[in-house]
Amino acid sequence: MNNNAVDDVWDLDQDDFESERVVAAQSLGKLQLAFGNAGYKYGIDASKTDHMQEGFDKGFELSIEKGRIIGSLLGKLLARRDICKRLDLPVENIDSVVMRLRAIKHTTAFSAKALRGEDDKTTTDTFDELVKDAHAVLDTMCVV
Repeated sequence: MNNNAVDDVWDLDQDDFESERVVAAQSLGKLQLAFGNAGYKYGIDASKTDHMQEGFDKGFELSIEKGRIIGSLLGKLLARRDICKRLDLPVENIDSVVMRLRAIKHTTAFSAKALRGEDDKTTTDTFDELVKDAHAVLDTMCVV
């Protein structure tokens, strides 16, 4: 058995100041890493929440505006379609546009670039063309 005081881990007279400092430094390093990781994750989550809300607000505003346009056009077309049917006038051109308006989806209506802030044009060419076609049908209809 070795009687050397330096090798005796139970020796109360041994100066443990240096070893305590090493353990404290290691513990501090682990804590800094843990808190740094937690702070990073918190920052990412907070950023996602802020940007998601901002994106939702922008998308909601656009969808309300464009939904109102589609709803208004559908209402006018269906009213005129009903009048044309009562007067035995052709309704095929109305039905075609009504079906296209009812089938439009958000992915077809909105520009992803605009939602990301990369473009000023909020709607797609498909949406714009459909609205133009609906207005053309309404403008060319002759209701007695």
